[in-house]
Amino acid sequence: MEYEYLIVGQGITGSILANKLAYYSEKFKIINYNDVNSSSNVAAGVMHPMALKRGTLSWRGKEFYEFSNKFYENFDNYNNTKYYKKHSLFRIFNSFDEQNNWTGKSNDDIYNSILSIDNNNIENINQPFGTGLVKTASRLNVKEFLEFIKNKYYKNISNNNFQFEEVKMKNKIFLYKGDSFKKIFMCEGINAILNPMFNYLPIISNKGELITVNSKNLPKYIINSGVFSLPLEGDKFTIGSTYNHRDYFSGPTKEAREELLKKINKITNLNDIQVLNQDYGFRPTTVDRKPLIGEHPIIKNLYIINGMGSKAVLMAPLLIKELLENIFNSNNIPINVDISRFYNKLEVKNIEYANSLIN
Repeated sequence: MEYEYLIVGQGITGSILANKLAYYSEKFKIINYNDVNSSSNVAAGVMHPMALKRGTLSWRGKEFYEFSNKFYENFDNYNNTKYYKKHSLFRIFNSFDEQNNWTGKSNDDIYNSILSIDNNNIENINQPFGTGLVKTASRLNVKEFLEFIKNKYYKNISNNNFQFEEVKMKNKIFLYKGDSFKKIFMCEGINAILNPMFNYLPIISNKGELITVNSKNLPKYIINSGVFSLPLEGDKFTIGSTYNHRDYFSGPTKEAREELLKKINKITNLNDIQVLNQDYGFRPTTVDRKPLIGEHPIIKNLYIINGMGSKAVLMAPLLIKELLENIFNSNNIPINVDISRFYNKLEVKNIEYANSLIN
């Protein structure tokens, strides 16, 4: 079959990219990794523009949030779905210094539309230093969103793990297992570490674990105090998440569960918490904490979108727009995310592999 595009990976990034590329051509194929513990499959889907621990806007936080908020609202409206929802998010302060910092920012023109001080007591929650409210917070139901994309484009999806050694080129066209493609987009997440096309990029695996609990005391809105509590149906909540770039074990750990319970115990009675389930996933992060977007330096029409860590729901819509505008309108990719910043990381083996593919 002849296709315009091949998308490798149907996580958050690959799914949003498929939704956008469909406007250019319906002739695309998605190879969906059979990886139930990818970061997308276990993502809580909470997004906001803040770096809560520091009480500051995260990098491009307001810009990302405003764009993604509109994208997900439009997606739901167009598809008659309800995967995206605004939420109240309360930050339980850990010190008076944090409270004072938040108070000062709530009077700042940059921040006053984003956060404020909340003077209400949250029932059953310890808040000796007070609470802040993030006004711009939302949640995407990631599992249902990914399943919708999978069903919508089921004719375009192959549920087989991508085999990079099967990629060939002829007359500047990519060939893969009997199909041809004009462009390839790598949205592999942590699997990019094993891909010789892009494994020179400094992607770091960061394991995150979450627990699902039953509780009568936790409030029916999102709270954050070192960990977050996200209300689900009934009395169920997701508590997360851990961050561990040294743990490569493919499975949940007792240490992570105890860490999450210890942190949630600081703000509510642990006797009320019943652990129902524990999940884990591996996030793709980078050495400079910025995403990786752009075209391969040697293999033309081969692109990567990766490295968003735990913020793919927040960042992916705008970064995909910027990549597609680079491809179709020759707009520049922002230098902070352009993979050209790591061209000096190319090794001889990467160059030889690329040259063997195009020659």
